[in-house]
Amino acid sequence: MIDLQDKEDLRALGDLVRDIRDQSAGADFMLVGAAARDLLLQHHHGVEPLRKTTDVDFAFAVPDWPAYIALTKRMIDTGGFKPDDRIQHRLRNRIGTVVDLLPFGGVESPEAQIVWPPPGEALMSVIGYAEANAATESVMLPGTVPLAVITIPMFALLKLFAWEDRHLAQPRKDAGDLLFVLEHAFRVAGLERLHDVAPELFDLDNFDPELAGAWSIGFQARAVIDRHSQRAQAIVTRASMIVARETDPNGSLGLIGEVEARDPERARRKLGAFGNGLTGVRAL
Repeated sequence: MIDLQDKEDLRALGDLVRDIRDQSAGADFMLVGAAARDLLLQHHHGVEPLRKTTDVDFAFAVPDWPAYIALTKRMIDTGGFKPDDRIQHRLRNRIGTVVDLLPFGGVESPEAQIVWPPPGEALMSVIGYAEANAATESVMLPGTVPLAVITIPMFALLKLFAWEDRHLAQPRKDAGDLLFVLEHAFRVAGLERLHDVAPELFDLDNFDPELAGAWSIGFQARAVIDRHSQRAQAIVTRASMIVARETDPNGSLGLIGEVEARDPERARRKLGAFGNGLTGVRAL
């Protein structure tokens, strides 16, 4: 367990999680999105984020839509949360924190998509959420509040999918989050762990710790998918296709081009190393 009880700037998050747990009747949920990125990279690994986030995203495993609707209604009826007038899965708590409640599980189609009721007005992909929820980080927040948090490897994988799904409508955000994680992956991955699973990488002429870190979190994400998914091959195939397209030097390099102006070739190689880790290719 990652113990962050001494981080006073996380007390508000601890209070929020306690309120959600008290009012969600034991629902299974995890922290995702930029708040999860900051919790692990900034508070655990000491990496300052490029942009701060004030929104907090939680992903809830629910059996069906009635269960999800009852969950949000219960949270509102207790008086601790207010609904958003425009976005149906968004609430605000007593101090105005924006909280998104994202359902997955029993509400998914076979393609891991959800259609928000009524009557199917918006489509959202939740591919990888169930797998990420099966292998979360355990974090203890101030006030002795436990929280399940998506791991950095699965965060990177879900950001890859999110970018493909919504970059035309919401450019830069998901690409920036993914490339930021890949830039600091070596802080998370641990070269000792890499030596255990792929010692031959250290013998490569082009061995580079940062590229090795990106490879390692791709490899770790693949391990989670293989262990916890009935659709592992479909997930890996989709991810590898995106990476291959977005690292093709003769292609548009759309993902990298959204945010990376300083060293696009370096970013391309890190994304490629991440993809190699996902597919098991022993190359950087």
